[in-house]
Amino acid sequence: MINSIIYEAQLIGFKEGIKAGLVWLVFYSYLLSNDRKSLAKSFYTGISLSLLLGLSFLLFPESPVSGDFIGNIISMSFALFLIFSGAALYHASGVDLFVFRDGMRSEFVIRTLVFSLTVIFFLPDFTGSAVYLNELAELKENTFMTAVSAAAGIMIAAVIIFSFVRLYKPFWLGSFFAFPQLLLFLAMVKLFGSGIKGISELSLIPSVQRGFIKFIHDLVHQTFVMLMVPDHPLLKKTTWDFIGTFFGPGFASIASLFILLALPALFINHTLFRPLPEPPARTNIARRKTRALMLSDRRKKAVPVIFFMVFIISAWFSYGGEKVLQVYDPEPRPVVADNGVIVIPLKDPVTDVMDGRLHKFSFVHEGEEVRVMVIKKADNSLSVCLDACEICPPSGYGQRDDHVVCLYCSTPIPVNTLGRAGGCNPVPLAADIGDGFIRIELKEIIKKWGFVNSGR
Repeated sequence: MINSIIYEAQLIGFKEGIKAGLVWLVFYSYLLSNDRKSLAKSFYTGISLSLLLGLSFLLFPESPVSGDFIGNIISMSFALFLIFSGAALYHASGVDLFVFRDGMRSEFVIRTLVFSLTVIFFLPDFTGSAVYLNELAELKENTFMTAVSAAAGIMIAAVIIFSFVRLYKPFWLGSFFAFPQLLLFLAMVKLFGSGIKGISELSLIPSVQRGFIKFIHDLVHQTFVMLMVPDHPLLKKTTWDFIGTFFGPGFASIASLFILLALPALFINHTLFRPLPEPPARTNIARRKTRALMLSDRRKKAVPVIFFMVFIISAWFSYGGEKVLQVYDPEPRPVVADNGVIVIPLKDPVTDVMDGRLHKFSFVHEGEEVRVMVIKKADNSLSVCLDACEICPPSGYGQRDDHVVCLYCSTPIPVNTLGRAGGCNPVPLAADIGDGFIRIELKEIIKKWGFVNSGR
């Protein structure tokens, strides 16, 4: 157990070291190709500050921030780089999105931009790794050894990167990158190397995929609800069956990929298939030489974008939307009402609702099964909800990792957000929790269950 913890801490340090080394290599190569080596100081300042602030969390045995919060910040930083790169690629495709004044091109502004992007990229990841190392240190009960193991992993990564650079001097990589490609590369590194759950999740792809799928499902849901199509008495079953085709993992994955790849694909189309501008050369020979150089540069700049697209497609389907459907769906346990109150024990010889897993309970009302679900959230509070939402047919929910997943439309909902009404979220129930029991008024359950089933 202790050896595995030390090994995992070392792997976390190695991952962060390799990631930082790769970003440095590509960025430094880019600066050399563009004769802007002086900007490296801003990068070094930003990464040093990020490392110091991130490692400072190792000083707190109980971290002041949660892993879920840091995970959200990391996802937001990935989204930021993805949006920036998409806008820059769109701009490079011939649409003038950025109207710079001369002052905005000043050395100070550019240095500040490099420093800010470096901090935005590295600080969430370093902080997330430090928080996770704290969790490992609690298991080992030795913060010092865990930190030393992580530092050893960083040193191993540094030696590998340094040796690679010394042997091969791969600074020619900079010729493949302009600013849009550099931002896209940073987004790709963030996506494939920023998981915060140690070696069990080294990638953001699962969380990003769930986020995209939820967005698309909610968009389709709200569109049909706004149009009130399912409420038409002749179209209820037909419409719900039709809507169901939009909620499979295939549709959500294709739509998500379209969002991710639309602007890179537009850039590739512009780079490889649009005619070259006529170069201002005096002779035909000079003109042909200039055109050949322009075409070669275009093709080089297209390589990172094509690589990103291929990598995203292969990785996206390797994780697969179908994995979202691999959920834990417990059999509901029967309960009965006592004086108009449903009473559920927090713990008995069979069930402990505080174990972090999804628990379901059911009773029969007027010949129909009514289901209630209970699950513990990260703050140790309990979420008590109907096993149904307001807009889907009441197929219920299953659990996958730290999400519950709608069994009808596959929408993933983070457990920590349960309790919010509306959308494809479990309908919350008011419950009295205390003295070892959960007590729910029967009339509240019946009223909300009746609302869920109305019009179905």
